[in-house]
Amino acid sequence: MAVSKMSKLTLIAQQGFSEQILSAIQGFQGVEIRDLFQQTVGNDWVEEYFNEVTPLPSQDALTRIDHQLEQITHAIQFVEHYGSSREKGRHLKRQQATLRALEEKFDEPELICELGSIQELEQRFLAANAKQQELQEQEDLLQKWQALDFLPSDYSLRTTNCFLGTIDVTVWEKFEEQVKAEQIHYEIIYSDDHVVNFALLYLRGAQATVQELSRQSSAVVFHYKRKQLPKAELALIQRQMLELVEEQKLLVRLIGQKKQVIERLETAEEVLLAQKNRWLIHDRFIKDDKVLVLQGWVETESFEAFEEFIGQAIGKKNLYLEIAEPTNIEIDEEIPTKLKNHAVVKPFEMLTEMYSLPKYHEVDPTPWFMPFYFVFFGMMVADAGYGALMLVATTIALRTVLPRGMERFMRFFQILAVPTILWGLIYNSFFGFSLGYQPILSTSDDVISILILSIVFGVIQIFIGLGLAAKENIKAKNYLGAISDGFAWQGIMAGAIIGGLGKMFLDSQPLYMIGIVLACISALLIVVTPMLQSESKIKGLASGAYNLYGITGYIGDLVSYTRLMALGISGGSIAAAFNMLVGYMPPIARFSVGILLMLALHGLNIFLSLLSAYVHGARLQYVEFFGKFYQGGGRAFRPLKTEEKYVNIEQEK
Repeated sequence: MAVSKMSKLTLIAQQGFSEQILSAIQGFQGVEIRDLFQQTVGNDWVEEYFNEVTPLPSQDALTRIDHQLEQITHAIQFVEHYGSSREKGRHLKRQQATLRALEEKFDEPELICELGSIQELEQRFLAANAKQQELQEQEDLLQKWQALDFLPSDYSLRTTNCFLGTIDVTVWEKFEEQVKAEQIHYEIIYSDDHVVNFALLYLRGAQATVQELSRQSSAVVFHYKRKQLPKAELALIQRQMLELVEEQKLLVRLIGQKKQVIERLETAEEVLLAQKNRWLIHDRFIKDDKVLVLQGWVETESFEAFEEFIGQAIGKKNLYLEIAEPTNIEIDEEIPTKLKNHAVVKPFEMLTEMYSLPKYHEVDPTPWFMPFYFVFFGMMVADAGYGALMLVATTIALRTVLPRGMERFMRFFQILAVPTILWGLIYNSFFGFSLGYQPILSTSDDVISILILSIVFGVIQIFIGLGLAAKENIKAKNYLGAISDGFAWQGIMAGAIIGGLGKMFLDSQPLYMIGIVLACISALLIVVTPMLQSESKIKGLASGAYNLYGITGYIGDLVSYTRLMALGISGGSIAAAFNMLVGYMPPIARFSVGILLMLALHGLNIFLSLLSAYVHGARLQYVEFFGKFYQGGGRAFRPLKTEEKYVNIEQEK
């Protein structure tokens, strides 16, 4: 398989069908909308025929949708956090549905009404909380004045006055002595380790003296203007708080009942996110009071299906469709890349995407490295028990509807469980235990054989990488580059292998000489070819010699493949060591603490083994394999789709 062939789609319709068309394109999920207002060679006609048309402003619609999305998110969080725990929240279970079916369930007036109802409950709830906090503060204050058995207003007469205040306990004794010296009557209303609340009764003639004493002692005046004594006011506040508690309980129950609408709110959120994505591309196409013109990229083989689908949705007579081959400039600068692989290979595309997508005219490396990654991963984990556990866990997970990324990740490891089991059987390892038969390869006795096998796998992969390099150069009509970058290096490797076999294993001098001659001719081609390509023969010779020096890099590449042996042996040895550790325990501990210890240790080993195999397997592809032929730098195909936050949107047919 390869990179999908793309065509440039042009669609023209009456302006009144714009929303239906965008919704249909989004439901089809196979068209990427081009920006017609970008200054590219392919958009010259826009300035010529539509020079007065400007991109449509979409900020108002986006602001409205964003506001509704914020309201939905806030409403769900509020209901879940403050609603009664007796009510269970029914979240939207991840499912598969078409965009059309989802939008048919969406009722905007109902959404606005429901959000308004939740907002009203929230306002009542917040008001009740604020009132409770206010009453609590009043209660805390009056608790410290409840011993006051008279109203200050009763003693604020023509000749007498009353002063209520709070003073720090550290200055109270001095203040008390001064008050006694002035023959002012005082009472202590409340005291603790920090403050003293007091009342002073005095003649109005002593007003200045009281003010001076309070100033010197930094006393805080307490103005009590209520009509009842603090004790009576305190009882009234406590009754109000009891009533408020009942009101809060009722509100919590009412808020909890709103958990039943969470599913509808999340459905509405999914639809609004889809609408937002449509509005985000409104500035990419032409739309005036009469006509709609848009262009996009579509898979060539999908055009007929799209034409039939949108024709049924809008009416074939209401629109005009055509596709065109991309120009060379569009291929170099704009056209997106979409990978197309078999279902078994497809999960491995995420490794290609992590590195870089191929350019439109470049080879897709996924099907080429997939068999090697498949073998390498299994060789590095190499435990039938771990593989079986992976297979069961991923199979169970895939029986449910998962987010797209998670589903691909699960399928990736489900496929990799197979080589893990196979290599575990080859090494005779099942959770570190022996299965009771003679292993095909023993991690203790056949280390050299496993090492050689690892390097052989590396030679095969590098050989294929060089072949792909030659293929890419031939496709670009760079025939000399195909020789210097591909065939010549293959010749050196083939010559070294043939010569080594003839010298060390078959004891054949002619075979040895054939290998030496082949390697020498290939090395000469690496040196000479740049001379033929370069105008300056001296510079070409220097470049060729430098390229030949790169043979040391190939030696390093082959050494890198020895990690296949190292990780495979270390993982199994660690698992066996864990089993041995538990095996030394007494029988009682072995079947109690030992079981828990085995689960913990093997769980850790599985995690580390899978992580190591995943990372090092990817590294072998990125450095040792991709470095031989692959450039990357492609732009991902991004069709108009939905967010799929809660629902996996199926492509409409």
